[in-house]
Amino acid sequence: ELLTRLRGKLPIIGICLGHQAIVEAYGGYVGQAGEILHGKASSIEHDGQAMFAGLANPLPVARYHSLVGSNVPAGLTINAHFNGMVMAVRHDADRVCGFQFHPESILTTQGARLLEQTLAWAQQKLEPTNTLQPILE
Repeated sequence: ELLTRLRGKLPIIGICLGHQAIVEAYGGYVGQAGEILHGKASSIEHDGQAMFAGLANPLPVARYHSLVGSNVPAGLTINAHFNGMVMAVRHDADRVCGFQFHPESILTTQGARLLEQTLAWAQQKLEPTNTLQPILE
């Protein structure tokens, strides 16, 4: 419910479980990934747009999950995948994005740059007057 109330009002970045919550909040499904991954590096393919601009493609990332989003609704752009599994989504108008993988992990080779570019993308439409208090009232 919180994601539904805040989307489009404040930028939202979801990592792992947060990514899954974003997929569900927009009407997608989260289910078993087929294999449990804990600290495994995988090379994902991405669209080279927005937060992924200029990054290696494929991009080595750290994965720690047993669930994965699917049936992603048309409102979300799937901007990265691995073997048919959704690895990242974004909603440009709402400034919401999610990563199934962990950009903060040392196994994600360009994770710091990805996070920097994600923050820059998230702030593009952020109004200086946006605060959390009026949203929660």
